[in-house]
Amino acid sequence: MKMLPTIVATALVALLASFAPAAAALCGGTVACACGDTVVESTTLTGDLGVCDTTGLRIRSGIVLDCAGFTITGSDLSNAKFGIEVDGAVGATVRNCKVTKFRRGIRIYGGSDNALLDNESWDNKYGIDLAGGTQRNVLKRNLVRINRDEGIHIGESHRNRIVKNTFQDNKRENVYLLRSNGNLLKSNLMNPSNAAAVFVKHSSRNVFVRNWIEDAAVQVRGDSKRNVFEGNYLKGNGYLFEAFEEPEGWTFPSENEIHGDCIRKTDFCYRFFGAFDNTSTESRVDPTRCAPPENSPVTLAARGGQEATGNVVELADRTCNDDPSWSAGR
Repeated sequence: MKMLPTIVATALVALLASFAPAAAALCGGTVACACGDTVVESTTLTGDLGVCDTTGLRIRSGIVLDCAGFTITGSDLSNAKFGIEVDGAVGATVRNCKVTKFRRGIRIYGGSDNALLDNESWDNKYGIDLAGGTQRNVLKRNLVRINRDEGIHIGESHRNRIVKNTFQDNKRENVYLLRSNGNLLKSNLMNPSNAAAVFVKHSSRNVFVRNWIEDAAVQVRGDSKRNVFEGNYLKGNGYLFEAFEEPEGWTFPSENEIHGDCIRKTDFCYRFFGAFDNTSTESRVDPTRCAPPENSPVTLAARGGQEATGNVVELADRTCNDDPSWSAGR
């Protein structure tokens, strides 16, 4: 009888161990990867991974992870934070991966000069997350759709190139920039979202060129300055430049420039709420909805004690129609 507690305790330890996840390991090259592993040698997956109850895979500097179209799956019921985590890496590439059911599908944190190419991220909280001061990354031809919050969150990350991606039906913002400067967003397709197609907050000197944006506004908020929007196509909504109150006081968008855009099927082409000294030139608007003399393309209102002064909108002398040639830029 004196041995019974020891036997019971041993059996309990064995039972608990059978439910514990396998320890994370190093993989890549000839070593197959499993959930939670760190990829230390370039590799191509040969099958799906998951369901992963923690991070799917972690990527180190200089590594190429090619998922070959296979899917990494997490779980809404576990601590599945990141599908693919590129943490502090330099020069890593993630391509042809499908990632779903994580808090963040693909995350780059810190580091620089990484590439996300031809990936699909869906049904995560955030589809793609750039954070921690990461810079000079390239995101190209990714499909980011039906995520539960944002398609891509760019937070305190600078000089990245987001080109020829599709952001589709994400629950809130398709693209969100927060305190991020000097990024280029070019030839992206942004289909409907429930909040903003593009949300720029306290971010400056970003460039948006020839993006196709549908049904939700381009919203520029707070201390956002000297952003440039050129040759974009907006359908179903327009621009909203809006002051924002922080605990230390109000902040106001200013000195932003728009040139050569096409804005259609909306009554709200340009709205300036407490924003000042912003300029739009050579842009076209829908002549039946948001153009003089019947309608004004501009709405002005004070916000936070600041009048919407010095904003200039000069329209081009030509109509704005669907332009199939836009797709050539992708």
